[in-house]
Amino acid sequence: MAQRLVLHIGAMKTGTSFLQSVFNAHVEALEEDGVRFLGGRFGAQSRAVRDVLDLPRRPKRNRRKWGALVKELRQHPEQTGVVSMEFLSFAAPRHLEALFEPLQGIEVEVVLTVRDLHRVVPAQWQTYTRNFGTDSWSDYQAHIRAKRRWRPLTQNRARHTFERAQNFERILGRWSSVVPADRITLVTVPGPDAPRDLLWRRFVAAAGLPETRVSFEETRDNASVGYGSCEVLRLLNEHLDDVRPRAYRSVMRPLINEVLAPLRAQESKPQLDRRTAEFASARNAQLHSLITERGHRFVGELAELPVEADAGALPRVSPPPAEAEIERALRALGDHLAPETGASPLPQERTAAVAEVAGRLRRAHGWG
Repeated sequence: MAQRLVLHIGAMKTGTSFLQSVFNAHVEALEEDGVRFLGGRFGAQSRAVRDVLDLPRRPKRNRRKWGALVKELRQHPEQTGVVSMEFLSFAAPRHLEALFEPLQGIEVEVVLTVRDLHRVVPAQWQTYTRNFGTDSWSDYQAHIRAKRRWRPLTQNRARHTFERAQNFERILGRWSSVVPADRITLVTVPGPDAPRDLLWRRFVAAAGLPETRVSFEETRDNASVGYGSCEVLRLLNEHLDDVRPRAYRSVMRPLINEVLAPLRAQESKPQLDRRTAEFASARNAQLHSLITERGHRFVGELAELPVEADAGALPRVSPPPAEAEIERALRALGDHLAPETGASPLPQERTAAVAEVAGRLRRAHGWG
């Protein structure tokens, strides 16, 4: 019997962090049941995949970490290997060639988790904003649903990053060129009121893994922030566009988790506008077709991808976050940075307050 490798390829914002944290917390228990989370930690898998995606820079060197994961799998022929990394969904043909070159003789199966686009769009905007994005919520929605086909996607970063992460037809088209359709399984992410273990149980069924006893006490989802805090990040990005990405992320990620994420319960959520809700419903309908017509296996419920939203009840233009939310988030960041910068209270006027917090970030971390 051929050795098995299950590749969970994403997509982004579809519970990947939750599933990866379950694997991270139960490596030994899973190995006892014949499942090997290659590399032993998500970080090892992330570095291997990122290297392959950077192939144009150093083609041979960038294959080494991925080759090490495959070697580990071959050294344990009695176990099913699992790699879960959402950036695999970004793989272009040249990346797929590099990924599959060392996999001869290994039976590869692919799992793609998908989620209601009405829920994905706000989450994707937050990810975009946490990575230097400066588009307001309203502008972001307008960009991602634009139908200006004659313009290359790369001319608009918001649309480009959204399509790269959420164009399921393109993702499946590429992966179907190297993996038979019946070895690709789509799994729907259940709604927020579903039992916490449901997505894990669906993934186990889709991947054909044994039902290992796991605990969800140590698992996590990505720390997210409320509407006002996300708007503050966007405004700060307008002052920090010259900071190196690695330096920016090393500072902003813990700052978001420690200072802004705890404010989430006091903040609202961004609301889809009418046209974006219609766009999300249409994308869900496309997903229905991919699930029912392409010969892929499916685990979940089609009803979790609604195609008939009551868009007429939504606003034509999404309202901005309340001023109180923005002020609270700015004050929390300002207070957090004050001990390092010896700063006085923030200005009352919003533009000046944003500029002051951005200045404190620069002074505290030597960003010039």
